[in-house]
Amino acid sequence: METTTTTTTATAPRSLQKALIADFAGALATAGSTAPVVAIIDRSIIANMSGKTTLLRGLQEGFTTLLTRPLTHFRQPSVLAVFAVYFSTYALTNSAESLSLHASIDPSLPKLATSSFVNVTMTLWKDQLLTRLYGVTAPQRLPLSSYALFTSRDVLTMAASFTLPPLIAAAVERRAARVKAAVDVGVQLALPCAIQVVSTPLHLMGLDLYNHRSGAAGAGSGGGFGARVGRVAKEYVPSTLARMGRILPAFGIGGVLNKWTRRTVNDALQ
Repeated sequence: METTTTTTTATAPRSLQKALIADFAGALATAGSTAPVVAIIDRSIIANMSGKTTLLRGLQEGFTTLLTRPLTHFRQPSVLAVFAVYFSTYALTNSAESLSLHASIDPSLPKLATSSFVNVTMTLWKDQLLTRLYGVTAPQRLPLSSYALFTSRDVLTMAASFTLPPLIAAAVERRAARVKAAVDVGVQLALPCAIQVVSTPLHLMGLDLYNHRSGAAGAGSGGGFGARVGRVAKEYVPSTLARMGRILPAFGIGGVLNKWTRRTVNDALQ
């Protein structure tokens, strides 16, 4: 009995170490695969909302650079910033799940808290960087209202990307156990995209408050709240579709790739 207990105690840390290695491998594979594409969409939305260029032109220029000069594209600040966001988000959220399971606790809340804190912090830094690089105003601090809107946007996205998919998939699988793998993939692909219908207006309003801050009191280039709503409404459909296009690789396909990589590496280390 003593030998069994000692062996189990010694094996547990090694098992956790292997899980954490798989967690970081999943984060590296996901961030490296998705950042080059997501960065193009991010900066195109920001440049379009600021009036610097159209969304279509920004996407065209970005993907042309990616296809014709990939090394130049990979070295751009926007790509490196997006890579940092997704690597840190996936690595720490994966680790939170593994540590929770190791401690025999439900990982849902730890995953939501970790992913929200890390992604909100890193994305605010990334958005501030991209807004300064691709906006039209002189570099300046983001207003608190923009921070609040960006934070709300990212908490919704994290819930739809990490917390809700396994819960919804489990509920569906109870009624359709034979298609478990298809349900897992389908929910992971669909839910992060669907939440953009709600989160995109928060994103656009945050950008508008940054680019047209002189209208906060209803005057100047901002034109007041009605003018802000009008600008957001004008860009809502193309920006929502564009954000769905960025979320699909980032947390849809990225989420599937992350799970597959973690499972594959974990199995290889056993």
